Amino acid sequence: MHPGCASKKEIEPARRIRCKLCVQIFPGMQVSKANDVKIYNLSAGKSVPDWLNDRQRRKLEQKNVEVRRRIQLIQDFEMPDVSTALEVTPDGRYIFATGTYKPYLKCFDLKNLSLKFERGLDAEAIKTLTLSDDWTKVVILEEERFVELHHQRGRYFRLRIPRPGRDMDLCRESADLYMVGSSNEIYRLNLEEGVFLSSLVTQATSINCCQFSPVHQLFVAGTSEGTVEAWDHRDRERVSILDVLPSISHHIDGIAAVSAVKWFSSLQIGIGTTSGHTLIFDIRSNRPVIVKDQHNGLPIKRMELVERENDSDVVMSMDDRAVKVWDRYMGKPFAAIEPQNGLNDFVRYPGSGLVLMACESSRMEQYYIPSLGPAPKWCAYLETITEELEETEQPAVYDDYKFVTTSELDQIGLSHLVGTNVLRAYMHGYFMDIRLYNKARTLTQPFAYDKYKDRKLMEEVEKERDMTVVKKKNEKNEVKVNADLAERLKKDAEATIKERRKDKRNKEMKKAEAATSILSDDRFSKLFQMEDYEVDEESEAFTRAKNSMSKKKIDKGKELKSESEEEDEEEEKEDIEQMDTSVWNVGIEEDGNRYHIEHEDDESSSSSMEDKSESENEDEKEKEEKKLKADAARKRQQKRNLQRAFDDVEKERRSGNKPTKFTLHQVDTGETTTKYADGDESDDEMSAPLGSRKEMLMEEGMGDEGREEETPFGGKSLTFTLKKKVSRV
Repeated sequence: MHPGCASKKEIEPARRIRCKLCVQIFPGMQVSKANDVKIYNLSAGKSVPDWLNDRQRRKLEQKNVEVRRRIQLIQDFEMPDVSTALEVTPDGRYIFATGTYKPYLKCFDLKNLSLKFERGLDAEAIKTLTLSDDWTKVVILEEERFVELHHQRGRYFRLRIPRPGRDMDLCRESADLYMVGSSNEIYRLNLEEGVFLSSLVTQATSINCCQFSPVHQLFVAGTSEGTVEAWDHRDRERVSILDVLPSISHHIDGIAAVSAVKWFSSLQIGIGTTSGHTLIFDIRSNRPVIVKDQHNGLPIKRMELVERENDSDVVMSMDDRAVKVWDRYMGKPFAAIEPQNGLNDFVRYPGSGLVLMACESSRMEQYYIPSLGPAPKWCAYLETITEELEETEQPAVYDDYKFVTTSELDQIGLSHLVGTNVLRAYMHGYFMDIRLYNKARTLTQPFAYDKYKDRKLMEEVEKERDMTVVKKKNEKNEVKVNADLAERLKKDAEATIKERRKDKRNKEMKKAEAATSILSDDRFSKLFQMEDYEVDEESEAFTRAKNSMSKKKIDKGKELKSESEEEDEEEEKEDIEQMDTSVWNVGIEEDGNRYHIEHEDDESSSSSMEDKSESENEDEKEKEEKKLKADAARKRQQKRNLQRAFDDVEKERRSGNKPTKFTLHQVDTGETTTKYADGDESDDEMSAPLGSRKEMLMEEGMGDEGREEETPFGGKSLTFTLKKKVSRV
């Protein structure tokens, strides 16, 4: 943010005035939305490789616009490797951050949005605690049992405690520093006199967390036995012990320890457990007000209450994976933040929606949630920017570097560079400069580009050639590679269609059509045309996959067979039960395309005669049931018989019309081909004259009965008798 924009205090966010310079600095950010709650990731941006020094980084920022415009809310807000803890000073102007490796303590000035100072530590820091309102006095709890006191000039004093520490807090009334750890004692250090006071002894074997109430200064400590002990610092006596396990015993198996405690008010306290549960207790009762499960099974590390003016309060609870925001009274989910890296600590800037997180990465995450509160005063422009900038996807791989494997290094002849600064080992390969990769590939494979051009040219020529030629239907998708796979798909589809029963035909037909569509679908055309997709059936991977698939098919076939047999048995049982109630005599007579079915019910009449002694109501009920069963069975049997008869007739009709062979005939001038369509008459009969055909009919025995009256109805006929003329000599 530039000073000109920061000095314009009269600018209101409601006016939506965009500062062009701010937009250039913040060109985009990632936005996620859940339950109508927007979460802006201010840390999103193109990352810079870690191995670049300051000079190379500045040079990269000058050349690359995206790197130069990446989001940096606070300059150099990162650690060398991992960040462990965060703390905001009471005046809200500074942020302390600790991390490793090497162990560092950094102080950031929020007014200038930059790093104020950094100090190296001898051991990794566990927690920081400010003793003054600003940055001048701070105490650091470290590993190896060290405790360091710092002031504005540097480290003031360093001491050790008897056991490794885990947490600490300051009693503001007596200036006593309380420290807990892997011991049953609570160590007390008086900062005014600089001496250790007598320790407080608890009933637990170790203590994980502790905190003083900012209102009445009641000290609570969470133990590894799942209890919370309360102490009064004035008389050094235990006030009470709260057992947390009975409240979550039905949710977990075993014992859960208390991992975090937080005072929400003078009467309410939040307790986090190692099982991932967050409980809110009223100190006047031993029953929780609400129990919230994080559903990750990870220990709760930190909690914080967010009080909102116009809406209900929400609670933020953090484990190793996510920070979840939920309603204080109902437990309803409000929002969730899940970074890519594990979480160690988080802090919400007081009175705002800005959340800072210490993660298992060098960069400390920054999120802005407008629903939790406005932007802080030192970055008031954030509200206007977040409303106008759109979400942009950031590349996950460095654009200026190429990832290569060991085999690719051998191909381009750069395997001798392994171990140098040119190649950076990463996973199963290396990162190298893209310019070096292109140059080496050009030198080792000078004709690679020409071959690529020729292959593309041949593909275009083949496409144009295919467009000019009219293909047949069966040549629509020509199989060039993976011919065995294509043939196997065809055979499987045909076998599936033939072998499946009629009652399962629809389901299996869909599977067969899906297998056949692979050959005709344009989306899978390259699988059978391009050599890049050719399957090497002699490889070891193909053999393993084939064996596993064949085993699955055998198991599936057995299951289908058993299912079909069970269905057949059930149908037979139903038919037998229905046939026992009535006897059927079904007769089918063919009369054209009509079928008559006769039904006789003998048992129903006989049963009615036998049951006359029973009451009339029972007889009527039995008759109605038998009649319904008989009608249902008759309809099913009638439907089956009709379908079977129809199939037989259709089969005979098709087989009769189907020609068995073809015979070629010579047709003379004036003849027609109608005589070949009549199969009842031979060729000689059809070629004979009308008189000859009549004589043939008379000879067959038809006589006068076979004569046809040629005189039309109502007409007259004349008979002429010609006498034979006798010639005279």
